[in-house]
Amino acid sequence: MTEVSLPQSVQLEAMCTARINTLYPHFTKADRAIANLTINHPQTVAQLSSRELGRQCGISEASVIRFVQKLGYDGLPDFKEALRQELMASQTPVSPDFSPEDSPAEVLSKVVALCSQALQNLVELLDITELDRAAKAISAADCLHFFSAGGSMRVAQHAALKLMRMGYLSITHTDPTAQMAQASLTGEKTVALGISFTGSTKAVIDALAVAKESGATTICLTNFTGTPITQISDIRLITGAPGGLLAANSAPARVAQFAVLDAVCALITPREGGHDATVA
Repeated sequence: MTEVSLPQSVQLEAMCTARINTLYPHFTKADRAIANLTINHPQTVAQLSSRELGRQCGISEASVIRFVQKLGYDGLPDFKEALRQELMASQTPVSPDFSPEDSPAEVLSKVVALCSQALQNLVELLDITELDRAAKAISAADCLHFFSAGGSMRVAQHAALKLMRMGYLSITHTDPTAQMAQASLTGEKTVALGISFTGSTKAVIDALAVAKESGATTICLTNFTGTPITQISDIRLITGAPGGLLAANSAPARVAQFAVLDAVCALITPREGGHDATVA
């Protein structure tokens, strides 16, 4: 398995849970055992030794140390201290569990807590340099092309419409064949933005690859680092929303994606005749 780590510019700032969410697809079975325990029972993990953690997860002490080092920590003490700081900063559970016995009010409260966590992860994890680069690339482009699939299509349509109202020519299609044709029309003065929560959506990756070969500046909006879509992108916007790979269509995942694209739009100056991003 290829070793994947967080971008150096966000390693120090990102919270423990944000780092785990972002790197989760690249974890080994042993890593995932510790990751799941950390997400679901952070208070417990913050108190255990490497031997106790290993026993709880059914893995070796060495696996515990390798896990925290993958997250960018020097050792377990640093990891546990960062986890304790994160718990102190949050008044809500790191990952609230849903139960069939939950009342409507409890369900709503848990969904809102997860969305809040997604936005906090975003603040901690998103590489601001990449955000700035994305805004500058879009500002200088003659045309913007969005590539997406499934639930990400709504995010792409929202961004394309917002940018068009700001005076930027923006194109998005829902049909994969049309997206491939669209990608072939890109060039050096265009920006191609692919949206894929998992970073592995074949239709989006294929279209973005064609656009890159045609000379377009490629941007990806995804939840995980080190995925196929990040490998072909010039600019990478990583959200780090909670929930793992199965959370692709969850509210937290979409909230984070909308927030990133709205931030990009807010950084861009409307062209002549366009509206400001705050009202577009």
